Amino acid sequence: MKRNAALRLAAINTAGITIWLRIQGAPLITDISSRGIVDLEMAGNIARWEALTGAWSRTATINNILIDFLYIPAYALLLSLACRVLAEKEKVTLMQAAGNWLAKAAWLAAMLDVIENLLMLGGLYGYSSPVALQLTKLVATIKFILVGLCIIYILLASLSRILKSKRIHGA
Repeated sequence: MKRNAALRLAAINTAGITIWLRIQGAPLITDISSRGIVDLEMAGNIARWEALTGAWSRTATINNILIDFLYIPAYALLLSLACRVLAEKEKVTLMQAAGNWLAKAAWLAAMLDVIENLLMLGGLYGYSSPVALQLTKLVATIKFILVGLCIIYILLASLSRILKSKRIHGA
């Protein structure tokens, strides 16, 4: 029961920081940037980086990245706990193993997110290079893949539990 309470608290915390990031990052959504800071993460080259940073407030950009440092442990804890809780309830060994692996992968995604943020902050403070921008994009891509796999697992394992529950209860 303690894990379920922790999971609920992690979900509330993550939702709150998500809302804060969306509100604070609203100025980063422009005609050239429909995804805000994600577009900067995925810029990949100097021309795109300069177009984005030239169109945005430097303070708003830096603040969004700094808030993301609070978001990172929040979403990692949420994804990790959800994968772990669902894995514990699984009867299929493969699903247990996948959930346990993804619970760890959520923390790997968090570490990659920290690296990505540090690279972006470096770029905003004048330490940008084509290699750094490509590395930022690569790290962000791997992070998004890991987070996506966690979310897919959570959805599939949750759906499986719902369907099993309906079969057991005759619905």
